[in-house]
Amino acid sequence: MRNPFVAVCLPFRFYSTLSFVLRFVQKWFFSMHIYDDNGVVVHASEKILIDPHRKKVSADRVLVSHAHSDHVSIGAKNEFPYFMSTPTHGLIEAKIPKNARTHTMDFRSHVHAGAEKVSLVNSGHIVGSSQIVIEGEKTVCVTTDFKLQDSIIQKGAEIVPCDILVMESTFGLKQFSFPAREQVYEEMSAWMRHAQQGNVLPVLAGYATGKAQEITKVVNEYSNMVPFVHESIFEKNTIAEKHGASLGKFEKIDHNLKDAELLILPPSLCTPHVLHAISVSARKPVVSAKCTGWLWKESYDRNFALSDHADYAQLIQYVREAQPTQVFTHHGFERELALSITRELGIPARSLDEARQKVLAHY
Repeated sequence: MRNPFVAVCLPFRFYSTLSFVLRFVQKWFFSMHIYDDNGVVVHASEKILIDPHRKKVSADRVLVSHAHSDHVSIGAKNEFPYFMSTPTHGLIEAKIPKNARTHTMDFRSHVHAGAEKVSLVNSGHIVGSSQIVIEGEKTVCVTTDFKLQDSIIQKGAEIVPCDILVMESTFGLKQFSFPAREQVYEEMSAWMRHAQQGNVLPVLAGYATGKAQEITKVVNEYSNMVPFVHESIFEKNTIAEKHGASLGKFEKIDHNLKDAELLILPPSLCTPHVLHAISVSARKPVVSAKCTGWLWKESYDRNFALSDHADYAQLIQYVREAQPTQVFTHHGFERELALSITRELGIPARSLDEARQKVLAHY
């Protein structure tokens, strides 16, 4: 004879087990995952990949935060779309394969990625640079490279209140502290003026995309000289101005070194051999300076602490004001910064590498 108690309990056990399985599936397959895999991946209803560094990628859509080459890798055979700001698209357009699907966005506009909403917010890093904000059940902000300081050509990053913050940690140690930008500009002005008075040709080194645009503006605002710039810098300056940057006057170096009062070159060209050749062609001594947050001299006569990244104090300020419940640090001194955030602010933080493929609900 069939036990009536068993007959009653079996359906209950079946539905209880089914409910558990459904909760498990929902938790593990539909929760948001954040991890590092050829860039920052935010995987919710769609797989969003931010700043891939290899052309062969797997994602539903890709976000490009800015135009520096280590953050841009666009393959011709990929079928998924790439999204970026309009200035970023302009700065990298020459490197985009013809068959690539690219879309431009304005700051604070958004696109839907499944159940989530994705928008771009100014990161203050270089012209057109963006933070990536993904809004769903939780709000995730991926700062990418950023700085909070205003520069002579753009505003600093906007701090985005969020639940989950994925932030860069390039200068994530307490020892990294940058002076006020205005102070650095004044130091550059004095250096340029001293060179001019001594009939010496000053050469400023900065990356063609980003730093060179700021240097061009500084030379225009803090000296009476017109900078002569390398052709790669001339190209990027021209594109930046098409997208709203106001840089002042600049001329392309083209067999005209005898007329130059100041040069702006990419760091790769500021070797002792090249600088000597410039001195011979210009018929005057040369002094060189590099604009960077990494203060080692290399072969330069001077360094100026002009960084397009946040220093330690800015990193901590961002976390304090954004008030996330969880922080993931990425790229640089990530473990050290995560530990400092937890100790100083009491906010759980860990490096993105350590958090690889963890379910967000676990934190």
